[in-house]
Amino acid sequence: MRKFVINGKVLINEHKRGVERYINEIILALDSLIEEEDIELIVPKYSKYLPSLKKIKIKEYGKICPLKGWQYTAYQYYILKNNAVDISLAAGLAPLISPGIVAIHDLRFEDSRLNDIRGLGNKLRYIYNRIIDYNIVKRSKKIITVSNFTKNRILHHYNSISSKNIMVVYSACSHIKKINRNKIDNKKYMEYENKIFYFYLGGIEKNKNLRWIYNVAKRYKSELFLVAGPPLDKGNLHDNINIFELKNVIHLGYLTDDEISFFFSKCKAFLFPSIYEGFGLPPLEALCFGAKVLCSNSSCLPEVYEDCVTYFDPYDYNVDLDKLLKNKVANPKKLFEKYTWENSAKRLYQIIKEMNEV
Repeated sequence: MRKFVINGKVLINEHKRGVERYINEIILALDSLIEEEDIELIVPKYSKYLPSLKKIKIKEYGKICPLKGWQYTAYQYYILKNNAVDISLAAGLAPLISPGIVAIHDLRFEDSRLNDIRGLGNKLRYIYNRIIDYNIVKRSKKIITVSNFTKNRILHHYNSISSKNIMVVYSACSHIKKINRNKIDNKKYMEYENKIFYFYLGGIEKNKNLRWIYNVAKRYKSELFLVAGPPLDKGNLHDNINIFELKNVIHLGYLTDDEISFFFSKCKAFLFPSIYEGFGLPPLEALCFGAKVLCSNSSCLPEVYEDCVTYFDPYDYNVDLDKLLKNKVANPKKLFEKYTWENSAKRLYQIIKEMNEV
């Protein structure tokens, strides 16, 4: 029987965004499926915020290092020492020498052009990631990805890879069932209880397109726009937009799952203007709470959300929000049945069992 090891480094973070959420939830679902396979979750020593597992063994090994030092040293050494098969549920977690089952969530770097990237630091990061991704894709035993869109982009950029070697393992929203809405600190958000607002939850990277929210909010000065996610400051905003000058845009910072449920449930609509996604989880979470979703028509999003959301052009800042809200959409129940962590874990488990028999 072969030993499988999962790189759990990102699970030590308290705030779990899209990729971290994917890794955390799929491991929890996988833990309930495995029968006799030898699977370990490897994390640096003194790790916090880890999932509670019954069958997958959690092993602390090596001390945390800056950047990717831990996975290129301690984690890599553990794989070689135990002749184990690596499971890296994000390409950025994969070891250089012996990547095994690797998840690629998107190909933003491959789909970008070097000439379009500003700043020497960003250009060097782009080149570094292109080299690393090329090495990982070429050496991986199996590749999983989160949408057919990303699968097709992988085949486009790496045409020597067989389509049979790539399996789509979608993200999901069934973790929503665990959220306790009664745990919300109502005093903290009492001021929004009776207010009408648009809501955005996500990152602040350039592809997330906060510029669209900024420009739309400038036109709709009587509307309130709430933005949740990583801290905003002038150093990490792109395209020199000054979102702070708008009185009708409020940044809430990081929110707990319970707090997020409050804003999803209360918002006039959830806005998702992203230009590029591999899956794009927040709109699915918003739909789970009954929110209307106005979503970019870019990249994978029409594939993922089908006819259950209202689409707009993310480069069009002159959208008519009221008109968009009147559009009729399909019942999202079919998405909830399709995108479950159990379904995704079953597909991953299938790959593990196949490799265990080799």
